[in-house]
Amino acid sequence: MRARGVSAAFAISFILLAGLTARAVGLDLGCEVVLIDLTGAYPKVSTALEASADVLLGLAGDQGTPPSELAALETTFNAGIANVVAALATFPRAIPVPLLGAGLEIPLPWIVVDALRLSGGCLDSSWARSLARVAGVVLPEPLLEQILPLGAETARFALDADALVWAIAADGVKRFDLWIAALSLSAGLGYSAGALAVNVEREVPVAWEGGVDSAVAALHLADLRWAALAARLGARLELGLPFFRIYAEARLVAPLAEWIGWWDLRVAGWAGAIGVVIRF
Repeated sequence: MRARGVSAAFAISFILLAGLTARAVGLDLGCEVVLIDLTGAYPKVSTALEASADVLLGLAGDQGTPPSELAALETTFNAGIANVVAALATFPRAIPVPLLGAGLEIPLPWIVVDALRLSGGCLDSSWARSLARVAGVVLPEPLLEQILPLGAETARFALDADALVWAIAADGVKRFDLWIAALSLSAGLGYSAGALAVNVEREVPVAWEGGVDSAVAALHLADLRWAALAARLGARLELGLPFFRIYAEARLVAPLAEWIGWWDLRVAGWAGAIGVVIRF
């Protein structure tokens, strides 16, 4: 009888604890995932490469390159652009960008909405390099370096990139706690933005400087950016003890306003998050 009483007391305590944690402050730690739509960006690739190639061909002609060599150079450019376009056809239409994220869930004494969840995430190139090292991948600095012959002289090109992506959001949450698991539904607003600054260092003969600068400008490398204010609906599943659980969340995203650059990068219609939640 005593064993049964202890078991019953433990069960009642656990149920009460689950009910209390349903109204407890929650701290999220994990990974926010923003999905970037590349559908509009892919057609821009050939446009940018062709414009840059035309500038370089004109520059080579101005520097006295024979017509036969210009024709061969144009053929090489066209073949390279065709290969890039063909490769892009096999790439996904959207890519996930993982952000290091955190959130705070504040209980509310309302019937329809149980809590207000404030969340955010961020990722920059230094963090990305650190994560890559942890995964055993060493990214070179710069990412790409090439020395090319220019007649009797040479040119050096070095390419590197700096990225910054961040997101913030506020959601109203309705939670259904099931002791060792919970389901929560959320609705709110989120803002996300990102930019990729591609830096091209170049050392070229003086006579080539202006033309090379124009060729680089034709690639619109300063316009790899996006920003969006979006409405969002989410569903989260939590598993574990009432005060410590792992979670996975999927969200439907509907942009209300977008700010895009020349490359037409946009926020896709889905997002998500994974991590742990601590309730106290």
